[in-house]
Amino acid sequence: MIGRVLVGALVAALLPLAAVASDGTIVGHDGKTYPAAPPVVEGRDGELFYGLTFDLFCSGAGPELQRGMKRLTKLTTLIRRSGRTVVFTVVPDKSLVNDENVITAHLPHGTCDTSGMREQRSILDGYGDPTYLPIRRALVAEPKQAYWRTDLHWTTIGASVFAKALATRLSAPLGARQRYTKAPSQTEVGLLNQLRGVDTPETVRAVVPDTGVKVTPRPGTDSLDQQFPLDHAWTSKPAKLTYPGRTLLLGDSFTVMGLQSLRPIFRHGRFLWLINNPDEKVARAIGRSDTVVIEVVQFFTGVSPLGKASFRRLVRNALG
Repeated sequence: MIGRVLVGALVAALLPLAAVASDGTIVGHDGKTYPAAPPVVEGRDGELFYGLTFDLFCSGAGPELQRGMKRLTKLTTLIRRSGRTVVFTVVPDKSLVNDENVITAHLPHGTCDTSGMREQRSILDGYGDPTYLPIRRALVAEPKQAYWRTDLHWTTIGASVFAKALATRLSAPLGARQRYTKAPSQTEVGLLNQLRGVDTPETVRAVVPDTGVKVTPRPGTDSLDQQFPLDHAWTSKPAKLTYPGRTLLLGDSFTVMGLQSLRPIFRHGRFLWLINNPDEKVARAIGRSDTVVIEVVQFFTGVSPLGKASFRRLVRNALG
């Protein structure tokens, strides 16, 4: 689990995204002014949701998400035209996956939230780009718990849904080989409980890959045992069970929490945590890769550094 030191950083990062005014209000996409959402919104069956995401649903609705995804498409098109393989996905906020636990009557902005959620759900499911991998419906269809109830992130089960979908996009036989077996349960105090000042832990089911692949970390890169692995590389064997070439995974804390399922897919892999690595370093890593996989969580899509024109210029130079 990503540690509690991220709580303050997460709040600071999302406040400007949600356009929360100094008086604690937001202007919705319907033109009305609303009090900003509380830090945590409670749902059914102990499900907790991050309040600022509802501020984003109401204030940004679909256009901001659409703009962010179009900027990512500009980048992935550039990479694809260089002859490289590239895939990008947007991890949906769990309110758009576990929507049966959203209490509509308790939403902080009422119909402004529901209409924004509906619009963004449609964009995530139907965005038309050959490099885009939609995963929301697959997460909804997963019968086991795909997201922590007391945290924003997905569980190892949710991460395995992404890993299998990604492997299948790259190679149907590779996707068919991705299997998972039960692992010891995980127990953590979720970030959303921490935001409420609650130290009650949550226990969730966990899975690990069961593909016969052995993963060896590359010496000199960050260990997954540390809390914030910013630059981690590995090799997976046997080669015949993996995706060939040099693969770069660019993502955030969701990719970190999915690396256990993602690493066995790729023969030679490297992960860089976006925002925490300089743009120049990320661009150079793209240039050295045969395959690039990009993951951006939904609420950061509109401000991802990968969407900047200045970053595309760096990548263009790195691609040669």
